[in-house]
Amino acid sequence: MRKIDETYFLLSLLWLIAGMVFGIWLGANEKFNFAESHAHMALVGFVVSAIFGIMYRFYPSMAESRVAPYQLWIYQIGAVILVAGKIRVDAGGGPGVVIAGSFVILLGALLMLYVFAAKRGTARTTVALAG
Repeated sequence: MRKIDETYFLLSLLWLIAGMVFGIWLGANEKFNFAESHAHMALVGFVVSAIFGIMYRFYPSMAESRVAPYQLWIYQIGAVILVAGKIRVDAGGGPGVVIAGSFVILLGALLMLYVFAAKRGTARTTVALAG
C-alpha cells in the first residue's frame, strides 16, 4: 500500500471531485434539498480526509501503527455509508443508513485518536513540499 498520508490525500481529492460534481448536479437541477448531503460529502469526505493526511505527514511515526490502515479504511467506508445515508434522508428516506454510517465514522475517528495518542512521536519541523 502506498504511504498512508498519500492515500489520504488521494482519497480527499476524490471526495473533492465527487462533491463538486454532485454540487454541479444539484445546482443545475435545482435539487437544493440535497445541499446537506453535499456539505457532508465536502466536510466528512474531503476536509477530514485531508486533515488526517496532514496528520500522518506531520507525524510520520503514526503510520507505523498496525491500526493505521484499518483506521483509514474504516473511516473511508464510514464516510461513504454516512454520505449515502444522508442522500437517502434528503431524498425523503429513513435515517437508518446515515445512523449506521455515523457509528462507523465515529469508530474511524476514535481509531485516529488512538493512533495519534499512541504513535505521534515527534512532529516533523519541516515538511517537504516536493519529492
